[in-house]
Amino acid sequence: MCILQQLLCRKERDCIQSIEYVYYANEYGGEAIPEELFKRVMQKAEMYLNAFTFDRLKNESYDNVVKNCLCDMAETIYKVERQSDEKVKKSENTDGYSVSYVTEIADGQDVHEVLRKKLYGIAECYLMNTGLLYLGVE
Repeated sequence: MCILQQLLCRKERDCIQSIEYVYYANEYGGEAIPEELFKRVMQKAEMYLNAFTFDRLKNESYDNVVKNCLCDMAETIYKVERQSDEKVKKSENTDGYSVSYVTEIADGQDVHEVLRKKLYGIAECYLMNTGLLYLGVE
């Protein structure tokens, strides 16, 4: 990290190394997120990952495992947000006009909690053996 970045990070407590769309498209091989929405979705993914890792990644350089984890999380966020806009019909009854839609959420579950569980599952796959998800004292 250069001196300028270190100085800026000291002023801004939430300094996060950003992942560029070029990495997402070329290295990770992502195609789901349009470039114009990538920054916003990646910021959400970084917010969740920082919460899951107890801010252990702030002011640290991301290795490829963390970058790929963030890309996977960003795609999941994008797909969940998009899915809420585009509902898929599960069944339709024309006589009484009854339509039901496909959903991953059981009655009474919160959409954000389901998303959080999905994202934590992704973080576990990538980071389980790194110590970043460890809740205890080091």
